[in-house]
Amino acid sequence: MKKIIFSVVALAFASVTIAQSPATNDTGAREAVQVAQIPGSAMGANTGESIQNGADNAVQVRQAGTSQSTLTNQNGTANLARVMQTGNVNGNQALSGQLNFAEVGQTGFNNQSTIFQEGDYNNAMISQNNDNDTAANRAMIMQGTANQAEMNAATIDQDGEDNSAYTLQTWDNSDASTVQSGSGNTSEIDQNAGPEDSQGQFAVVTQIGVDNESRVDQDNADGSDARNVAYTAQTGNNNSAEQIQSANGSTGNIAVVAQGTGSQLFQVPASEQVWFNTLAFDPSVTGGGNNIGDSDNGVAFQQQNGDGNQGFIGQYSSTADSNNGAQLQDGNNNAAYLSQNAFGSSNGSGNVGRQEQVGDGNATGVLQTGNDHLALQVQTGNDNSNISTQRGMSNNLNIFQEGDGSYGQTIQHGEFNVALLTQRDGQSYTIRQNEGVFTPGAGGNQADILQEGPMGTGTQTGFIQVTPQGVTAPHSVSSFSLAPIN
Repeated sequence: MKKIIFSVVALAFASVTIAQSPATNDTGAREAVQVAQIPGSAMGANTGESIQNGADNAVQVRQAGTSQSTLTNQNGTANLARVMQTGNVNGNQALSGQLNFAEVGQTGFNNQSTIFQEGDYNNAMISQNNDNDTAANRAMIMQGTANQAEMNAATIDQDGEDNSAYTLQTWDNSDASTVQSGSGNTSEIDQNAGPEDSQGQFAVVTQIGVDNESRVDQDNADGSDARNVAYTAQTGNNNSAEQIQSANGSTGNIAVVAQGTGSQLFQVPASEQVWFNTLAFDPSVTGGGNNIGDSDNGVAFQQQNGDGNQGFIGQYSSTADSNNGAQLQDGNNNAAYLSQNAFGSSNGSGNVGRQEQVGDGNATGVLQTGNDHLALQVQTGNDNSNISTQRGMSNNLNIFQEGDGSYGQTIQHGEFNVALLTQRDGQSYTIRQNEGVFTPGAGGNQADILQEGPMGTGTQTGFIQVTPQGVTAPHSVSSFSLAPIN
């Protein structure tokens, strides 16, 4: 297990080569800086610095052409910073917006910062740090807003409460990283690659604290050679995460949400082979040992449209739970995995998991530890599989496999569990309910299985009630009030 996980915190803070090289690294974050020049100057021209102390300051930097660079540094409260770097992409670095570096550092609260960059190989970083209990800082980075833009990198790092971060990257092969420590923070990353043969994007979001929200949206033009990758890690309670990926006709999407781990995420080759075929079908759902931080009342939603999709949601807790996770995949060669409380307390309860796959070569997963969980798995079309397990008591499971391969398997454990399985076409099944027993009383389980050919019309109704609540996450970041400075 530990061989297939990596540290997103390390990834988010790792030092990547700064200065002259293009920002092409899959987000190792920190970058920007550069500046220098003055003695004798000329050569590549543009650079900068800025630095303001106190409150209610404003700075605006506008740079066009050649090898631009900006660094501003504001200490205090209610400061405003805006950086704009422009230039056409024409292959001539001396006349274009290429290899630009922009960095804004703000200390205090109620600060706002925006960076706009056009062109290729640009790098932007905003750092807003606050030692007090309140922050309310806002940061926005937009790259490729007017001209095509490729291989750009954007990083936002915020400490404190009620911060907002927004990153927009257009065209292709861009990297974005957002790190937020504190509570009540909001992050949104929008990456839109196209038209041409886009390489896709890479996004990492790390949020440490409670009541945080994150949204990543990655979109590629049909037929582009895309690889979208999105990782979100959240430590704390009442956090929400949403990831949307669209890359029809491309090489595929990878999306991971981990809530309650903060520093561990799967790299997800084929959803880690549907998590090693659900730990070789149960033994017995590794409970307890690897939880880092907690996630109660978390919400995670992932939607993937396109080919070769892989998804993973992990929601881990050592106490109460009530997490809600959903994954929707529409495309070919799908795999998915939803793990709730697998590394947390075996007494966790009230999680809701929903997975739906439409398309070829499906797999799924699930795996919930504790009591009173709900799980719904739907597979429509071709080479289906499944695998479940729940573990505890009073858990409910619905599995619907409509068309082609089928298989099944479950295991529930404990008492008063309910399983419903519908298979049309290839079929097979397994369902064992009381496997490891877990007294007292161990009984009262129910199973309802329907197997038919592809044209079957049988229905299953009755005892099972699985209605996972809708999963929502932020779709926008608070508006900015930074006006142009005359």
